[in-house]
Amino acid sequence: MAITIKDLARLCGVSVGTVDRALRDRAGIRPATRERILATAREHGYKPNIVARALKTRRTWDVGLIVHDLENEFFAELVNAIQETAWKKGYFIQIAVSRRDPERERTALEHMAGRNVDGILLFPTSVDPGFDHFLRSLGRPVVTIANKVSPAWPFVGLTDRAIMREATRQILSRGYRRLAYVGPLDAFPARINLYEIQERWAGLQEAAAESPGVQVALFSRADYVEQVRRLDLAAARTAVICASDIFALEILTDLRTRGVHVPRDAGIMGFDSIDALRYISPRLSTVEYPIQRMGEAAFSLLVEPREEAAGVPVVELEPRILWGESL
Repeated sequence: MAITIKDLARLCGVSVGTVDRALRDRAGIRPATRERILATAREHGYKPNIVARALKTRRTWDVGLIVHDLENEFFAELVNAIQETAWKKGYFIQIAVSRRDPERERTALEHMAGRNVDGILLFPTSVDPGFDHFLRSLGRPVVTIANKVSPAWPFVGLTDRAIMREATRQILSRGYRRLAYVGPLDAFPARINLYEIQERWAGLQEAAAESPGVQVALFSRADYVEQVRRLDLAAARTAVICASDIFALEILTDLRTRGVHVPRDAGIMGFDSIDALRYISPRLSTVEYPIQRMGEAAFSLLVEPREEAAGVPVVELEPRILWGESL
């Protein structure tokens, strides 16, 4: 017969509330008492009654998470960070992949709302005017990550424009006279949310405008590798600045194939600082994406109570520029 929380309280000679605080790692209990309760729970194979817990707390202890894909290492690392944060707080994660498909995104959101998740962490795909109304219709807390939807929704992201502006300034200080930005803004329909890529492009333009005579090129189509290939690298000292490390690695591979030396013949920079960069030579210059801090901040906004009078929270984390050997 399964042991209950009341049985644990009787065995330990404490109240049910004290047992609950120990099991959920809450304050208001002595460390020795907590450890005694946890040891007794392990000894007797205690497992919480999820249904009863949900009825009592009006929570399911499930949170939805929707990302663009899991093939891009950035999203895989983000999922791991959020999963670890959730686990420590006693939550489980339901994961869905949108593939940057607005219809798939809406279906996933409706499914999660129908499963009564306590909230949804969303890396948004949609940006059309009706998306705000749709999110409100779900009746669930939503926190948007990296791509803003509107001021109506809590947001956790980076100071993308500012960090790209600063990175570009430093690149220009190294003598580069032409900047090629790789961010496939035109590779997706107009209703796709590309907030991050747009902000980074804006930051680059602002910094370039401070240096008269600097050439700026935007490679925004899906065939950006072919676009970069057509650059006359001998005409001006060129830095290829990419909106993500994945784009940068594709460009770097193509440059090598063509016998272009990095950084002697052309410089290159990525964004995200994915783990795979440790295996790349030359070491890629990039911007460190604080994935762990982002996951923790987004999860906290979703599950921790806040005062409505304080307004809709916006958390913009400041990343670091990591200079490698590619510039």
